Amino acid sequence: MDVEKKIKDIYNISFNLADISKEDRCPMHDWYNNLIDKTFNQLDMFDVTRMLIQKMFLELAVLKAITFIKENPFCGQRYESELLELLYKSDRCYLKKYTIELEEILRAALIKNKEYDWLCEDERKEFSDLVCSFLKKLQTE
Repeated sequence: MDVEKKIKDIYNISFNLADISKEDRCPMHDWYNNLIDKTFNQLDMFDVTRMLIQKMFLELAVLKAITFIKENPFCGQRYESELLELLYKSDRCYLKKYTIELEEILRAALIKNKEYDWLCEDERKEFSDLVCSFLKKLQTE
């Protein structure tokens, strides 16, 4: 993948925000217009979270999400570990080619979870359960 190409060029998208009337326009249109003008390297946590929720450009979203959780498995836009949870909910076909890398990240996350400063022990358990479920999902054909 060419990380310097804009999303609109990768997916051959022609979208013109001016074609949408002011009364029909919503914040999602504005975000989408900005998103397709970004390169892979310019995607931030907000973009990736929304892409996963909206199921848009999932090949890019999953790959970028992996780079974020590799750095911090507890990261999220709205709450801790949101990104990991969204990845877990993603269709297995988008995760399959990253199975080995994700397994390594998830095993490391279980170790980091023991020392992570959660607000309560229930959150630690929920995170551990999520990681274990994710590992099982990856090992299922």
